Amino acid sequence: MLTPQLELGAFHDVPFPVATCKELKRERMLRVEAMGRTLCVLWNHGRPRVFEDQCAHLGLPLSMGTVEPRGVRCAYHGWLFDADTGEVCDQPTLTRTRRCSLKRFGALVAGGLVFCWLGDPGDEEAVRARLPEEVLEDFSLYRVEFECPFYLALFSSVDYAHFAFHRGYSPFYKLYGALRSNAHVPGSAFSSRVVHEDDRKVTVRLEPADREVRMYASAAEMDDRSINYFQTFVTPLSPTRTLYWECYTARTRNPMLKLLSKLAFRTLTVRLLEDEDRVWTGASAQAFLAGDNINMCENDLPLGQHLRKFVAPRLKAWSAKQEARDDSEGGSAAVGSAQ
Repeated sequence: MLTPQLELGAFHDVPFPVATCKELKRERMLRVEAMGRTLCVLWNHGRPRVFEDQCAHLGLPLSMGTVEPRGVRCAYHGWLFDADTGEVCDQPTLTRTRRCSLKRFGALVAGGLVFCWLGDPGDEEAVRARLPEEVLEDFSLYRVEFECPFYLALFSSVDYAHFAFHRGYSPFYKLYGALRSNAHVPGSAFSSRVVHEDDRKVTVRLEPADREVRMYASAAEMDDRSINYFQTFVTPLSPTRTLYWECYTARTRNPMLKLLSKLAFRTLTVRLLEDEDRVWTGASAQAFLAGDNINMCENDLPLGQHLRKFVAPRLKAWSAKQEARDDSEGGSAAVGSAQ
């Protein structure tokens, strides 16, 4: 199943990461590019808030202002906006106040990450249910920008068939294989099957690699039933650009092994993501989107399931909504011209 060009508005109910809790608590206000918009992300008394990075007066980026106890004050004319609701609460140079508010989006904290969605901020419960049941809180993180739609970037994190073709992977796997009982040789044949599906995720089992892949709307997990646990998130920057978040933790109480695992993650991730995965996905994205001689196979089951469950239905619903709107506007125009 191939998909057309993405319409980011179709994913208004999907949460995407915009910051770590640590960096937002430290900075209190961040300017973030996400989902085709520029956002202002705030830490407001223990809760995240996300607004369009535009003052509701003359449009200066709100992130150029300052955070105060009551809210955010624009640097241009000093208008102050409530950090919780976005409503203007001080206009120091006006004799008559002008009611206005910032454009606010949904935000929540899960694990050690801050997530945003473009829909109703009041839909937190439903939106949270689209994330993994447990989002990592203590993890090593590496972020890199991919030049491809978010679903291709996400699949690259769990695309087991391509692991063996990374230049730096084979030497590492010899050491890794000694630490686990089932050391399937990467690059050899394996089968994939769906073993579970619910509203939140699709779970794919890789045999005999002894791995479980879980695909969510904006996240993927690969559980190798050993030391390593990877949780990947994606944030669309545009229909064809994605910020990739690789979160890793070592499931061991041995402090030395934990330290070595973190060092290996940093060393390998930089090389694999920057030098190869980023390049490979970017170079293949245009042909994949065009659908010209693209032949998906059994190894691509996680990608196919993600497109089927989380991407294609939203694009179809969005297209139908746009067509209905166009028909309505066309009918109104025809009535107006007849009158």
